[in-house]
Amino acid sequence: MAHAPAQLPYPAARLLVLHFGQMGDAVLALPAVRALQQAYPSSERVLLTSSGGAQIFRLAGGWEVLAVDRRRWKTHPAQAARELPGLWRRLRRRRFELSVDLHSYKETNLLAWSLRIPRRVAMLRPTRSWPRLINLPPPPDDPAGSLLARYCRVLEPLGIAVTNRIPRLPPAPELSAAEQAWRRQYLPGPCLGVFPGAGHPSRRWPIEHFHAVLAQFLARHPDWSAVVFTGPEENDPALDRLRQLPRVRLRPGLPLAELAAAFAQCALVLSNDSGPAHLAAAAGARVLVLGAIPSFDPVGSVRVVRSPGPLRDLPIAPVLSALYASLDETS
Repeated sequence: MAHAPAQLPYPAARLLVLHFGQMGDAVLALPAVRALQQAYPSSERVLLTSSGGAQIFRLAGGWEVLAVDRRRWKTHPAQAARELPGLWRRLRRRRFELSVDLHSYKETNLLAWSLRIPRRVAMLRPTRSWPRLINLPPPPDDPAGSLLARYCRVLEPLGIAVTNRIPRLPPAPELSAAEQAWRRQYLPGPCLGVFPGAGHPSRRWPIEHFHAVLAQFLARHPDWSAVVFTGPEENDPALDRLRQLPRVRLRPGLPLAELAAAFAQCALVLSNDSGPAHLAAAAGARVLVLGAIPSFDPVGSVRVVRSPGPLRDLPIAPVLSALYASLDETS
């Protein structure tokens, strides 16, 4: 929930929210986005976001979501030059009265200013923002602080205090029912969900380590099964070894809504520090995360195994210990 004054200091009939973070960042922004929705229930609300974040915000509902591929624009500037003017005109016609730039890049600060939005609030990131373009500045940003708390702080100039700071994305009932039926057919007993991928190589624990953990875990707990979720781009040959383990099934390339429903049906989820780890926590799963940076930790029923050095060097023993400890908590 959000606490807002009876009379907002800056009412707005048309509200634009900008968030160009990645999928996990979008999950951490959900409490702030929900608070804005509650504070401006009758306003025309548009959320401009990255392609990964758009999937999260559409699942959450309550907003008109416009997606752009910021990464592609950075690598293909000619394409950006063709597409940006059309986007700018489309947004300018909406005549927004207030913009809230949660993730805050210089280009998003510039966009809100160029749209002539009269009131503009944005996170004050030390090296990523243009403070002169922000005319409703929040308190200074703390780059080492929790990203979720930093998003909530952006709303302070609007008189909005975010009191419920747990991201939630409850799966649709029909998807939950379909997932339950799939589990009954293919996987006996309680289920361990595993997500061994990550967008950046530095955040990927070796597949061989996941294989060793799964083999030992399933040998110790013969009543459990496991499902390994992978993205459509993942084709590591080592995944074939996971298929050979007893009571293990691979599920590649699930759409985001189905992945959330699948995570929600897992008794426990083991994942690298990646967007799906945040999705699993928001879906209500108990999650064990490997190598997370504290300020970007998923929020919910989460246990973290830190790596003192590169994640690839994290040994198997502490992961198994944390897995068994998490298992005791689910009992």
